[in-house]
Amino acid sequence: MRDRGDVARIATSAPSPGVAMSHPLDPHTVQRLAYVRYLYREGIEQSRQPTPLCSRAITSFHDAVENYLGIVTQHLRIDVNKAPEFIAYWALIKPSFELPKKDSMKRLNDARVALKHNGTFPSEHQIEQARQTLDDFFTTVTPKVFGVDFDSIDMVDLLTQPEVVRLVREAQTHADIGDYPMAMAGLVLAFDALLDHYARRERPMTGESPFKFGASLYIMDEPRIDGASARTNTRLKKLSDFATNAQRALRAISLGIDYPSLARFRIIAPPVYGYADGSQRFVNLNSVQALTAEDYDWASHFVIESSLRASRADEIRDIQERQFTQNWNPQEPFGERSWTGPVDPAPEPEVSALDEV
Repeated sequence: MRDRGDVARIATSAPSPGVAMSHPLDPHTVQRLAYVRYLYREGIEQSRQPTPLCSRAITSFHDAVENYLGIVTQHLRIDVNKAPEFIAYWALIKPSFELPKKDSMKRLNDARVALKHNGTFPSEHQIEQARQTLDDFFTTVTPKVFGVDFDSIDMVDLLTQPEVVRLVREAQTHADIGDYPMAMAGLVLAFDALLDHYARRERPMTGESPFKFGASLYIMDEPRIDGASARTNTRLKKLSDFATNAQRALRAISLGIDYPSLARFRIIAPPVYGYADGSQRFVNLNSVQALTAEDYDWASHFVIESSLRASRADEIRDIQERQFTQNWNPQEPFGERSWTGPVDPAPEPEVSALDEV
């Protein structure tokens, strides 16, 4: 797998046959390619849904390719007055690069039109065929046009939570050497950091975070209900367990995170526990040792998608911080105003009979 720095670099030597004369990648292009990869992965997840929900994959696949073609034309500096029809991109780009899969992409476009305009659901075979087409298309074209492997395009660049970014990238280093248990543990820490990011107050702001749902419960809280105490305070133990689980679920759901996907993530990923010495450990069960590249790939996409969904809450945090700045340390106490009900309508002006009309 390429080094992460390769995402922003491209070979400058003369292109070989079938390779476009390209230009260095700028950060915006990398981000757009990451978005294409996100749409593609979204389509793969949708393709696994039951019929007819899996039909949405065709739209996501089509959106991914259409976005990608727009990036190709801009990157190759092909003059386009307005976005052409989907299949017209092949002729438009041909002088600079011979795009493959035209016939297969036409079938994808036909399936999308049939679904959107005629209500005709694609078959499972059509969806799988489209997935295979996109996989081969992106894998083949991206190195030749952009000088990087499609799989090396880092969707983490789309995230806004610094600690989540750090942990996801650290997890990837373990996945790169095939240590999927350790990589999954890193993703668990990254997801927990995501929830903490919106629950805690990193900077001064007005009030508590609306995504906190109360203070977290810890095993050392009094009264203690672990060990022997749990057997004598069964009702309190049950309430405590419920509060902990409900708080975690509410924090996730309030950020727009898909709960069934979260449940799957919690089942396949090993719980990671913090200890007094500062270490973070997980139990290396047989099921953990059996984790695969596919498990990690799904989990990584889940954490990234969850982080993107949660980023909608960034605006709320910004509002709270701005309010704190506006209201902090006033020279005089703020006054109070009482609600007065609706504004009285303005009185009609009196008109005298002697006034001119």
